[in-house]
Amino acid sequence: MILIAACVSLTTGLTVWAADSSLAALSDKKASMSDKVDAINAYVRGVEKNIPSLTRKEAKLNESEFKQITDEKWTKVHTYSDGAALKRMKMYPGGDSKKTEEFYYHDGKPVLVFLEENGAGKENHDANAVGDKFYFADETLIGAISSDGKAMDLKSADVMKMSDKLQKESTAFRAAVK
Repeated sequence: MILIAACVSLTTGLTVWAADSSLAALSDKKASMSDKVDAINAYVRGVEKNIPSLTRKEAKLNESEFKQITDEKWTKVHTYSDGAALKRMKMYPGGDSKKTEEFYYHDGKPVLVFLEENGAGKENHDANAVGDKFYFADETLIGAISSDGKAMDLKSADVMKMSDKLQKESTAFRAAVK
């Protein structure tokens, strides 16, 4: 029984390590944006695959707690950590809203933020969910895909504003759940 537990633990650890090592492209100056986005997507799939082995915490939030950063009224957050390392955070709305925001982290920095208009009833990530995706490397937006699957113009005022908002939200949300 101990041997089986050790094997399961080792396998889980190797899978998480493999997912973490897939992000080497983010620091590769020669890697294309497409390679970096692919690496982030592979990392996110690895995080999602390992959700059962991560530590999940839930925190209730005051709806007005983040009013200086966002108009959204978040009432609950789930965090998923591997030891001290935050891997995933999902924000849940209050009232009639169904919108959720999922943040994926590597080395304490966001690498993907997924905005789903209809995610409130889903606790786990839905691989078939439709929403906007914002990809980051070293806290810089490197890609954005709209819910219709089309690339967004990273230089547009709206996308730049959203990138800034998501970075500020990430910092505030993390501080609130420490």
